[in-house]
Amino acid sequence: MEKYYLSFEYTPENIALARLNVSFIANKIGFDIEEVEDIKVSLSEALNILLGSAKEVKIVFLSSEDRLDIEVVAIRPNGNKKEINKFAKIILETLMDEVTIEEGLIKLSKTLKD
Repeated sequence: MEKYYLSFEYTPENIALARLNVSFIANKIGFDIEEVEDIKVSLSEALNILLGSAKEVKIVFLSSEDRLDIEVVAIRPNGNKKEINKFAKIILETLMDEVTIEEGLIKLSKTLKD
């Protein structure tokens, strides 16, 4: 299992950087272009969920032969509690195989299908 870290201040440019990184990792595992796009959208949604509660985020990518796990963590909470948008949660649950949302932490998992 390989582990990659990405930590950054929350800016639109850095969200694009995160999407680029997850595209590379998902492609390396073998996900098709549609699945890679689903993973990128899910990562963006996870980052948007944390937008109201963090100034800085850390993303941990765990990849294996057939699975990608992503942990999005609020590093420097700003004290604002943001209610999770139900629509964003539905998007995550539709596009990813497993989704866990806790305060300051979102976990996403996608398994490569045969």
